[in-house]
Amino acid sequence: MLPFVSTNPAGLLARLSQRVFAQTHNYDQPDGPFYSGDYASGDHAEGEPDNSADLVVVTYNLRYGEATAEAVAAWRETGPLPAADIVLLQEMDEAGVETIARELGYNYVYYPASVAEDGDDFGNAILARRPISDPAKIILPGLHPLSGQQRTATRAVVHVGDTEVLVYSTHIEIALAPPSLREGQFAAILADIPDDATHVIVGGDFNTITGRGVNALAGQFAAAGLDHDTAGLGATFTRFGLRPSAADHIFSRGFERVEAGVLRDVTASDHFPVWVRLGRPPGSSTN
Repeated sequence: MLPFVSTNPAGLLARLSQRVFAQTHNYDQPDGPFYSGDYASGDHAEGEPDNSADLVVVTYNLRYGEATAEAVAAWRETGPLPAADIVLLQEMDEAGVETIARELGYNYVYYPASVAEDGDDFGNAILARRPISDPAKIILPGLHPLSGQQRTATRAVVHVGDTEVLVYSTHIEIALAPPSLREGQFAAILADIPDDATHVIVGGDFNTITGRGVNALAGQFAAAGLDHDTAGLGATFTRFGLRPSAADHIFSRGFERVEAGVLRDVTASDHFPVWVRLGRPPGSSTN
């Protein structure tokens, strides 16, 4: 009798990995868990006034949400962070998101994607100094080839004056994953954006570590009508003292980029805050 030979090598590898590597607990329900809070009012509100001509957006992977006190201190001291209108956070647990929002005066929505190695929840948040509505979790296709970890995007509408801005905070699978898996996750986010959405912001950790990977990502988003607002900024994270290519990006539709940057002096994480100042959309005045 001939020995059994699998006709599905990928499936066999997945089954072997499940036996060798601890498997991640994923929150695979699209409606939760869900957390939110409202702190952008009264004495909690910090930063520039509502009648600012620009919209400052920041994305930051805060490495398991561990150094929240250091991140809060940086937000108060390092420009343009105090002026940030919309903040996209990754690798967060609910306690960390709530602390940052409360201390700095933001409204927030947060969905964990899974449970991290340290036992805390692991997911993406959207914070804003404006009202937030219509929150949702987008479960991205594919799982980590070894741990089975799920990736997601958090989506919500931020109300900037009379304008509804559709916002996504996301964390894409690592660069060593099969390219088809990562491209499928990019595509899932883009497929969720309605064709008639006039003002859109997508940001987060896309785990691109080479210039070629960045160009492929930007090309996929450009084909969907989104501008790469943080193009050409260089390294946004560090590994073993090295600074590979940009991993963290912000894309938008319906805005004009004014300026952008990376804050490499902020060391609360192995990633750096990445920011862009966008020209506000018509009709967004809050005077």
